[in-house]
Amino acid sequence: MENDRPTNSNFRKTPYMGNRRSLSDGVNHMLTPTGLGKLPPQAIDLEEAVLGALMIEKDALSAVIDILKPESFYKEANNRIYNAIVTLFGNAEPVDMLTVTQQLRKTGEIEMVGGGGYVTELTTRVTSAANIEYHARVIAEASIKRALITVANEIQRDAYEDTTDVFNLLDRIEQSMFKISESNIRKNYADMSTIMRQALEELEQKKNMKDGLTGVPSGFSALDRLTSGWQRSELIILAARPGMGKCLGKGTKVVMFDGTLKKVEDVQAGDLLMGDDSTPRRVLSIARGQERMFWVRQNHGIDYRVNESHILSLKRSRNEGSHQRGDVLNITVRDYLTKSTKFKSNYKGYKVAVEYPEKSVPVDPYFIGLWLGDGHSYSSRITTQDSEIVNYLQEYAAELELEVCEYTQEGKCANYAITKGSRGGRTFFSLQNELRQLNLLQNKHIPANYLTNSTANRLSLLAGLIDSDGHFLEQSNGYEITSKYLDFAQQIQYLSNSLGFRTSLHAKKASIRSIGFESEVYRIRIYGDINRIPVRILRKKARHWASPVDWRVTGIEIEYDKVDDYYGFEIDGNRLFLLEDMTVTHNTAFVVSALRNAAVDFGQAVAIFSLEMSSVQLVNRLISAEAEIDSEKIKKGNLAPHEWAQLHHKIQRLTEAPIFIDDTPALSILELRAKCRRLKAQHDIQLVVIDYLQLMQGDTSGKMGGNREQEIASISRAMKNLAKELNVPVIALSQLSRAVETRGGDKKPQLSDLRESGSIEQDADMVIFLYRPEYYGISADEAGNSVSGIGEVIIAKNRSGSLDTVQLRFVGKYTKFADLDAFFMPQTPPPFSGPSAGFDAKTSGAQTFENQGGIVKSKANTLNTPGGNFTNFGHIDPNQQETPF
Repeated sequence: MENDRPTNSNFRKTPYMGNRRSLSDGVNHMLTPTGLGKLPPQAIDLEEAVLGALMIEKDALSAVIDILKPESFYKEANNRIYNAIVTLFGNAEPVDMLTVTQQLRKTGEIEMVGGGGYVTELTTRVTSAANIEYHARVIAEASIKRALITVANEIQRDAYEDTTDVFNLLDRIEQSMFKISESNIRKNYADMSTIMRQALEELEQKKNMKDGLTGVPSGFSALDRLTSGWQRSELIILAARPGMGKCLGKGTKVVMFDGTLKKVEDVQAGDLLMGDDSTPRRVLSIARGQERMFWVRQNHGIDYRVNESHILSLKRSRNEGSHQRGDVLNITVRDYLTKSTKFKSNYKGYKVAVEYPEKSVPVDPYFIGLWLGDGHSYSSRITTQDSEIVNYLQEYAAELELEVCEYTQEGKCANYAITKGSRGGRTFFSLQNELRQLNLLQNKHIPANYLTNSTANRLSLLAGLIDSDGHFLEQSNGYEITSKYLDFAQQIQYLSNSLGFRTSLHAKKASIRSIGFESEVYRIRIYGDINRIPVRILRKKARHWASPVDWRVTGIEIEYDKVDDYYGFEIDGNRLFLLEDMTVTHNTAFVVSALRNAAVDFGQAVAIFSLEMSSVQLVNRLISAEAEIDSEKIKKGNLAPHEWAQLHHKIQRLTEAPIFIDDTPALSILELRAKCRRLKAQHDIQLVVIDYLQLMQGDTSGKMGGNREQEIASISRAMKNLAKELNVPVIALSQLSRAVETRGGDKKPQLSDLRESGSIEQDADMVIFLYRPEYYGISADEAGNSVSGIGEVIIAKNRSGSLDTVQLRFVGKYTKFADLDAFFMPQTPPPFSGPSAGFDAKTSGAQTFENQGGIVKSKANTLNTPGGNFTNFGHIDPNQQETPF
């Protein structure tokens, strides 16, 4: 009757202790509660049979290594044994009872699995590996069921929580299910006869296709003749020069990796800048030119000047939906200007603390801080009346085996010196001599080795400055330091900024009325988690930062300045670097035409993931191309009555086209795969476009270790896998490095010009470059023919076809590409005006890859257009000028 008794335990006969049973049997009992008193799915007898077979047949592992992982085993001992077998296999060592036992001894796990006797016992469970693959699949299925149970229980638990954000929960569920499916049993091989039948069936289908198109048409006749369309399961990389991003105004200072400051115009290729994670960013190339310049006004930080294509790095200040406070968004100044007031209030500039390695210094940093604040400029004496400072001086003197001497004068504060001099021929440590060696006597400043030292040493230095010359602001919980010298005040501000505090520096008038003295002084104020600063004077100790406001972020305003010179560079890594106050700062026409042609003219469903432009901006370009209305008029919303009629007449096909736009910023590869799978299932998409690859986020598990090159490699591999999984072509836009512009000749791009080219070139089935001779001031080709308004599509790599160059017509005012002989140009475009020009003056940095387009069926930006009244286009800076590829 025992089995008829109800039980609250997850395991039989053991009420509470069931989840804490001894693990001597090696079974993993510490699982998420499964409910209903059931045991989790398991197949321990098959686990033992598989392990035994692996140790008696040397080739058995090849049949199951793609099916089983160590965590597939329910019994902990079996998990460890399988892991040892896989390790031996990876090291090309034999796998048998003796080698497995030895490997477990090496890792200290032999007793955990039950000793050598248990390993020996496993080999007696089977006599051959005949059915090992079937047994392995049963084990894997049980493991997947356990994973599903765990996820289901987490869903149930979180769904009952009132504080759970339902959209975040849905996102986590999708990711969890995706991870489980991703680790599922992989596709098996097929024999030659099966593959041959599939190949013949495809040939029959291709024979009946018109115009010889076997893939998704691009709509460009010459290109389709060469490629037969975008081929299914292929990864196509489309690359061109970006707009001139990450460029600053002359005189803007950036932080070098060694902690020094350098004006942007003095930065050279090969220099190392300080990255946002305190690691170096190498300058790969230099950019110079002219563009519209803007001031970035920070509420709590320095103002700096940037060009229109500069990429701002901003941090989110509120939680909304799946977006979390603290999420980082990289956005061009041009795009930022088009955003709403609500958006601008939500995304703010931010600064970070910098970590420097610890350096050996001759004098305690706290003493240096005290002396810089209240020390005599010509000696090592310090003037003070605070007992805490006197106590410190006595402690430090004892540490140095010296003594403190007190000097007093009537009506004045006492001053103190740590000294002993030289007696009996014996030389003692001399602080005054060390100050002289540091070039500080009569030259007060913060030495470089103190300014760029470890966080602890810099905090100690700042504490000395505050205890000697600082004032605690009781009401606002901040510190104030005043100095007569601007250079010294700027050093104190830099020191505080490098520690992650919010600072301000202002000049003010100081006067002594009794003697009629007046001068200008400089006041530094410091806020944030300043309770970290180890001040010694009790009345100056700060309180904990209790405000919900993050002191490291600040509101910004963008203010137009003028057309002027910019100075910029291309850097490696995540391309984020620091300005002098530790502020973090950081192509679409052809592909839009191609996706528009596929969707509108050929009815193929297309998905575009636009990480750089908003969906409304993308649709504005589609409208301009489809209705053939000047893109400048679209931006300004300045349309004549006949143009409105033309617009409504022309965009009907565009409105009905199966184009799906997702403009989620900083999209991860996991999110991309999940969304593409849904779109494939719901709308049978035939083409996926990503704009652009370098803006995507890769593996967020931390395995990349901050290496951007490895992250890009993982992204490109994942895109290739996505193309194969969905059996659709994937077009990923990429940017070329600025090394193109440093070469002589016609500056045509090469495969080596791809950013992070190694992995991208390797994974791509096809690499296409967009090239416009006019961009480099070339007005005619070798035969003397005009190249005005011509863009070249250079196929630099093609696994399934030949390499060639196709010429297309670019119509700048409509931001559209067309066949060379299919568009009549009544007048020549404006003359080339310099390296900042693109296809023409109306083409933006993102436009270079663009084209005509299709319609928006976007996640959140769907256009509400009852009666065809498009009210959302034109919400772009009317003064925006555009740059080339």
